[in-house]
Amino acid sequence: MSWQGMGNSLMDKKGILFAAVLCLLLAGCGGVDNNKDVADETPSTDWQSDDHTDVPVYSEEDHKAAAEYLREQYGILTDGNVPKVILDSDMTYFGDDAMCLSILAAADELGMIDLLGVTITGGNTFAAVGANSALNQLEYYGRDDIPVYLGTDIPLLGFRDLEEQEQIVGSIDRWGVMWHLEDYIAPENYHDLGSYYERKWGYSDTEVQEQSAVDFMIGQAEQYPGEVTILSVGAATNIAAACMQDENFAKNTAGIIYMGTIVNGGGSYTPYADFNVFYDAEAFQICLINSFPFQIVIPHDAASSVMLDKRVFDLMDAKGRTLISQMWLDDQYSLYRRSPNRTAGCTDAAAAVILLNPKAALAQEDRYAAINTNTNSAEYGRTYTWTEQPSGMEAGRATFIMEMDTEVYWDFVTDLICHMQDAFAGAD
Repeated sequence: MSWQGMGNSLMDKKGILFAAVLCLLLAGCGGVDNNKDVADETPSTDWQSDDHTDVPVYSEEDHKAAAEYLREQYGILTDGNVPKVILDSDMTYFGDDAMCLSILAAADELGMIDLLGVTITGGNTFAAVGANSALNQLEYYGRDDIPVYLGTDIPLLGFRDLEEQEQIVGSIDRWGVMWHLEDYIAPENYHDLGSYYERKWGYSDTEVQEQSAVDFMIGQAEQYPGEVTILSVGAATNIAAACMQDENFAKNTAGIIYMGTIVNGGGSYTPYADFNVFYDAEAFQICLINSFPFQIVIPHDAASSVMLDKRVFDLMDAKGRTLISQMWLDDQYSLYRRSPNRTAGCTDAAAAVILLNPKAALAQEDRYAAINTNTNSAEYGRTYTWTEQPSGMEAGRATFIMEMDTEVYWDFVTDLICHMQDAFAGAD
């Protein structure tokens, strides 16, 4: 008997949950840009300037040389096929989601992956704010060809009253969408953000796609069976909805990489849970027990060791310039020069790094995993893992990344986004 205390499993309630999701998707949703990890509200310069005279223009041959350099430098094996990728993210400006997007966009430009699109989910920020953020950043570094799709930021079973739930779970770190529902902005209002409008960015020139995030993911998996990898770095709501709408969706993908959960020790958002899982534990559980060909989970146990610090920006500054590296340096570098001991979490970016360079992981473990989905439990959102299939539990099988090689990690990331190749190899 599982802790849910329900007569039927989550998947037995599939029809009820899916009907709720459809209503929520039609109703729209909103959020707040309140990312806790990387980000600073005070840019050091007018980084949105159109003056990119110091940024080289790279040819296709340059891209190929840079990709080859990365493969040789980091021992990255390839079967010759270019992985197709969808990023599902609760995007913010200069947050860990933004670094994840920067890494993927750079890899796409070098031909290392085919970034099919970015789907917007809930968590850090309202879907509306996240959509404008993703569009703006893609425009800035010249990748407005990468489409953005609106999803939902309403959890499968609806928004919860966190003040009430805090009485059950003990304490909740007060950031994210559900602490700011009085400022609700529907996703379709991504160009009408009210008090969440940021003058330094403005509204994007490009627009989101008409197709929903869920339909896009399902359609791409059908079009390219066995080829599309999903990167989940926010709440798993969109992905769970796709699983419920199409029973073949999960098995049609190549697999999924999550950033979220905590395996050992206490929680990071509540005493037992991390933010991404706590936001929509039901969605994460549905994904875990679905038939993805592979599931890789990067828990905070490993991801929290990957911190942005001055060394990272020193590496960027010493290497080749791109629009991506210039954006980060212009906005963030002065903050770290002024405070050399400054650090900031950058957890979500780990999903992109593990996809591109699995050797950045020092340790991994195959485990069965399940999520506590009982909102009346103090441990709601807690991840439980076992080395053997647990009796009487609905658990999914996943590979958990347990330790990162942080030096290799940031050397690789900065080489990638700074477009390092043989001609520039001595620059670092």
